[in-house]
Amino acid sequence: MDYFKQRRAYRNLKMYEMSISNGQNNLYRELLDYANDQGKLDCTFPMKNSALLSLTGLSEAGIKKARNELVQAGLIEYVRGRKNSFAPKYRIVKLYKDTFRATTSQKSSPEGKDKVAQTVPQTVAQKVAHKELTNTDSNPTNKNKRPRSKASRTYAPTEQPYRIAEHLYKRILEHQPDLRKPDLQKWADEVRLAHERDGRDYGKLNKLVDWAQDNDFWQANILSAKKLREKYDILTGQANREYKQKELSEHDDTSRDFGGSTRYRHEAKPEPIRTPQKGDEPF
Repeated sequence: MDYFKQRRAYRNLKMYEMSISNGQNNLYRELLDYANDQGKLDCTFPMKNSALLSLTGLSEAGIKKARNELVQAGLIEYVRGRKNSFAPKYRIVKLYKDTFRATTSQKSSPEGKDKVAQTVPQTVAQKVAHKELTNTDSNPTNKNKRPRSKASRTYAPTEQPYRIAEHLYKRILEHQPDLRKPDLQKWADEVRLAHERDGRDYGKLNKLVDWAQDNDFWQANILSAKKLREKYDILTGQANREYKQKELSEHDDTSRDFGGSTRYRHEAKPEPIRTPQKGDEPF
């Protein structure tokens, strides 16, 4: 199976033929990318539910719902796993058909094959001769010239995109010291695109680098600026949930401290505790 043909077929299906929810889309894309990375586009492959929960940002109920809908739509095949024995198995269903262009000789009758065989060399020879006669370019080196590609942008070390890219690389080295140094100019360009095209704030991107590299799961998955850009929404969603849970747990601990004894509970009058509100999140 060709990964890019499958991507195009899925995109066309989603745009023109089927209604695909965000949950279905996230699950399908992660399964397709994993199968491609593992070289298992044409066969079944195991995938833990815990990994899908982290990669898609969906809840367990959301994973089950999206998975059932993808199976019913004929986009994937699913084999249920067994707890503590083996993980669930998936298979990507091929969405495109291979097309083969029939030649003139295949369509013609047996008698016509001889005629085609005779005429083809003559036609080719005539075209080549005509090309040589009409070529008036006096400089033979122009034949090998290729269209000039647009020059890529170069970032100074003081520019924000480069500084964030370098910060990400240094944080990755903390837990993967043998990582080969990447092209930081390309990383910086991804950071710029995240800011200009996706509307991401540079300050939040820099903070998200630290959060992802401090997270046991994401530090093994965010190993490039491109991946940071792709997973931005999922990362910020988890970071904000973690922030809210931390705030609530700190408030609960304060309440227990103030209620440590019956006498103290009646005498002490702590200030009202403000629960986290929408907009308090760091991202």
